[in-house]
Amino acid sequence: MTRIQVKTVSIITGNAPSQLSQGQKAFNALIKQIEKRRARLAAWEAAIPPYQRKYASELVPLVEDAVDLRVKMVHCLDRASEQNGLSRAERRKIASVITELAGELVAARDDAELKAIYNRHSRSDYDSEEAANIKGMKSVLEDVLGFELGDDLDLGSPEDILKRAQAQIHDRQTRYDADRQARQERLAKRNKSAKQLAREAQQEAEEQLLRQSIRDMRKDLLAFEDVKTFKAWLKALRHQPRMVDLGGLPF
Repeated sequence: MTRIQVKTVSIITGNAPSQLSQGQKAFNALIKQIEKRRARLAAWEAAIPPYQRKYASELVPLVEDAVDLRVKMVHCLDRASEQNGLSRAERRKIASVITELAGELVAARDDAELKAIYNRHSRSDYDSEEAANIKGMKSVLEDVLGFELGDDLDLGSPEDILKRAQAQIHDRQTRYDADRQARQERLAKRNKSAKQLAREAQQEAEEQLLRQSIRDMRKDLLAFEDVKTFKAWLKALRHQPRMVDLGGLPF
């Protein structure tokens, strides 16, 4: 990361500080705040590389070991479920635990054996369930965005859904900006009354809020480089659709 060196500027007069104007005092106070935040940012920048190294060298191997142990647990429970002497309630409990663990692990790694174990104990099909879940997530995302993503998407690929959403948001923002620019150029050629100017100022403020909403949504979607995080976000929307309201977006 390239660091930009910025010199601090403050107002100093030959008189006592108490003789500074209110504006000068406010300016100097803001400069001090900037210095504090700049120092805090520098501290964060210095802390990030050691954290990344420690994360890669210590935490990632531990996570991988934990996943391997959970895989072994699923296989052990699968073998234990075939033993004689278990009651129906015990078998149902083991099947429930296996289904939960195996489902999480299959989502993290494409393991054919784990998928077969999941299908056997859940008495369903993991791929069919996943396709149905993604289809439901697609519907929720379309409701949130306010436009359809198309029927030609691969429902087995969350990446395809994410890329389509990102592309359509980009296209709509581009068209919206172009229409707004053309409208402003037309308005600039007219003689405007005070009321017209007031309406335009209000419209500009509203459009600014809309543009910020578009940028925020686009930023959120572009940030989903990890498909697992994207799927978790969609699941949250699916369970709590009323908490997200983007109906005011201009597309």
